[in-house]
Amino acid sequence: MPSLDDLARLFAAFSYYQLELGLLIAVAVVVVVADWRISLLALSSQYILVAILLSTLIPLQIAAVRMIAGGLVALMFYITARRMYPGRRRRRAQAEPQTRQEPSRGIFWINLPFRLIGLALAALSVIAASEQFVLLNAPLLFWVTGLWLATGGLLTIAMTRDALRLGMGLLFFTSGFGIIYLSIDNSLVIYALLVIADLVIALAISHIASVPAQFVGFGTNPRKRRGEL
Repeated sequence: MPSLDDLARLFAAFSYYQLELGLLIAVAVVVVVADWRISLLALSSQYILVAILLSTLIPLQIAAVRMIAGGLVALMFYITARRMYPGRRRRRAQAEPQTRQEPSRGIFWINLPFRLIGLALAALSVIAASEQFVLLNAPLLFWVTGLWLATGGLLTIAMTRDALRLGMGLLFFTSGFGIIYLSIDNSLVIYALLVIADLVIALAISHIASVPAQFVGFGTNPRKRRGEL
């Protein structure tokens, strides 16, 4: 098991530019990519990179708590996604006896080109806001990073109709808010509340997302029932 010294040396190997690039890619992946596995990997990477970034503001052992919370969040989302999105063999077995299939609902409201345009507009808004507004005692790096994560989270919430992707957007927003707040005031109480909020959000989203899977498991079809009514 790695010690805190090993963890500190690992964190020190990352530069600020590498952290910025990693968080930039993580937000872009969640907004653009529809595959839940890749998005879940981006969410997990976001927790690790944010913990490394926050370790420059708060003690290392406290910053590592966010990585532990991120691991629990990723585990909950993974279990829920495995129930929501069955494997290829299971989908093929379910589709064979059916002569008429209903079109599956997509994860996003809009298609890929419009998501790319929305992501580009979000990046431009972050650049413009970081140049026009500067928070007191907030370094520019933390201000831009937190604003990018929060904007990417709101963009994800606005463009998705999937419960798990909605939860990812909320978690990206809380990460951005936490970076901005902790860069102004290193309050460990707020940090603990944000970690607890992430776990509560993950539990709520997992419960909401698993409701359709429970209906399917009991053999009821909500669409068919609505059509009969």
